[in-house]
Amino acid sequence: MDIEQLIETDVLVVGGTVAGCSAAISAARMGARVVILEPTSSVGGTTTNGVHCFDTGTVQALSGVTEEFINRVRAHYRDIGLDDPMLRSKSDVFWEFHVAERMWRDMLGEHERITLINGAVAVGVKMRGNREIAEVHWEQAIDPIGSLADEPPGPPNVIRPLQVIDASYEGDVTAWAGVPFDIGREARTPEEPHAGVIFTTTHERDITEGGFLPGSILPGSTGEGDDAIISFTCRMSLRYRHEGFEDFLLGSPPEDYDPARYKWAPPKGLIEGGGAFGTSLQPSIRGKMLTNQRYFGDDRLEGNRDYILSHPRQRTAIRKSFMNHALGFLHYIQTDGGMPQMGLSDDEFVENANMPRSPYVREGRRFHAPVRLKERDVTAYLASPGPRPPLRPDSIAIGDWAVESRRCKDEPDPETGVFDGSMFIRTLRAPYQVPMGCLLPEGVDNLSVTTTISATHIAFCTLRVEAVWAQTGAAAGCAAGIAVAGRLALADVPLGRIQSELLAQRYKLVYFSDVESDHPSFAGIQWLALRGYLPEMDARFRFFPDNTATWRDFVQAAVLAFGLPISVTGIHFDTVDPSDPAFRSVETLYDTASRAGVALFPNMRHPSIDAPADHLLPEPRQRWLTLALEEPVSGGEAIGFLQKLRRAIGSDETVEPPNGLPEKTALTRAELAELLHIFAAPPDAGPF
Repeated sequence: MDIEQLIETDVLVVGGTVAGCSAAISAARMGARVVILEPTSSVGGTTTNGVHCFDTGTVQALSGVTEEFINRVRAHYRDIGLDDPMLRSKSDVFWEFHVAERMWRDMLGEHERITLINGAVAVGVKMRGNREIAEVHWEQAIDPIGSLADEPPGPPNVIRPLQVIDASYEGDVTAWAGVPFDIGREARTPEEPHAGVIFTTTHERDITEGGFLPGSILPGSTGEGDDAIISFTCRMSLRYRHEGFEDFLLGSPPEDYDPARYKWAPPKGLIEGGGAFGTSLQPSIRGKMLTNQRYFGDDRLEGNRDYILSHPRQRTAIRKSFMNHALGFLHYIQTDGGMPQMGLSDDEFVENANMPRSPYVREGRRFHAPVRLKERDVTAYLASPGPRPPLRPDSIAIGDWAVESRRCKDEPDPETGVFDGSMFIRTLRAPYQVPMGCLLPEGVDNLSVTTTISATHIAFCTLRVEAVWAQTGAAAGCAAGIAVAGRLALADVPLGRIQSELLAQRYKLVYFSDVESDHPSFAGIQWLALRGYLPEMDARFRFFPDNTATWRDFVQAAVLAFGLPISVTGIHFDTVDPSDPAFRSVETLYDTASRAGVALFPNMRHPSIDAPADHLLPEPRQRWLTLALEEPVSGGEAIGFLQKLRRAIGSDETVEPPNGLPEKTALTRAELAELLHIFAAPPDAGPF
């Protein structure tokens, strides 16, 4: 085959999305050479093409590259002296699209090993055998939105990578590599009570006359599976202009304009520059507003499935239909809607007539992988009593968005007027974890995915935000970097090494609202939590790192940190009742030590027994030891205990305790986590 241009690289990232940028930065930090193929003229995915925040439930859930990004955004606006109400939000961080793009380009440009190619559209792959991508072929786009010529202009450009990361929203490269995928909705099961056909009032905040309470599943929710996916959109950036608005009128309607598709009710306060969050428009920086009207607005269902499943060469017309639909909404606002003052922002998307360069692809392919996330994995109360889902030791990312789905059908229920599939279940929002196994597509040894990961439709409805994709991208980048350095298949890269690298790059793998990524004990706390240790099930998801560590904390954390199998042979502690949650941890430590002949607790070998008192008991007493679970544990006590415990498990290696640890005073929980990380973690294996 003739080749127009040949590039060889360690890591190829397909898609300059947030996930793609994050993956490239993580891999480059590990020494890998990286090439990014981005079909459009922009970079940053939806964060520079219609979504002006990370869509996170709390800023504390952001970490790694997202924290670096928002710090740069804040610094930019601070440096230019902008004081905007949107910049004072406590729930998320907001930006203008051209500012966000500058931030992403700056962050990528700081790494000499990263090469970004804009206007590069992947068109095919060549496999090496059945399990490895040898080449990815691409062509140059003919416009800013990633369109291709009707016919190939000549031989393709070729990239030969060692590792491939598909960070696109469509997942073409992964599909061409032969990986099976799901698209559409699964049927309802006990693990997924909101799957399939469903009508809800989860968007409502008020009780409607004759209707159900907010947060209700309505009649007609059969739970049947189908091939429907949620609506796409083109999120326009608009301004309300009191004067000079005539220059921003669309003039003529776009192709296929039909006013019956739209409705418009100006939000209260819009003329004063207010906007209304989450209904028709979302307020943004500098008085800009983003279209966000779910029904009879900028959202569109027609063509979304075809867009995903088409070859990039056939996507141009579908992509333009989404843009025309959004422009039709603006034309309606300016005409029948009675608000000609509303027009496109003239400083956004300047090379594409002030329209986003790509549609907002909310859902598409979901590729098969060793692990498949379900609703029970990403929401509270199904697999645990709450407030968070069960902890996962294989976590490489966290999310905290609610299950949010746009409509899956265009016709509302005739009885209730509710659209099938449209829901936003705020009650279920809780920090959850994403496992590495979701990112490794079946059957291909040098490929990972970041945005088309293995999940059901319902799970995907909370995964599908950029805050999550930034983290899955980083995990894919770390895994690729390790694989390149060790010439490994991705499946052979130790999970512990990926997690250790992510922690080194300040990514959160377990969410705690009171432990930021710059906390001095961040890595130790994260490591201990991955082993299953939570101080308590706190409704605000806190670790309380500065609280005094008690012997209760210590014994429970030690069993988890060393991975000791639970073992209970007797009742040896006079002060620990068998109903106490710490009972099995204390007895497990006793059994571990006695089995090895190590006196881990005082008085284990030669108990002092009050013989007369014992003689008077109806049965021989077994409880001879004392342990005050609520008492603080000092640094010296903890170190001595851990040295003995290491001997009990057969470890001859000497461990040096950290400098500056208070030997005579009580440890904090943060110090306890660090100490256990040092004494229990294998020296080179990372967390596991």
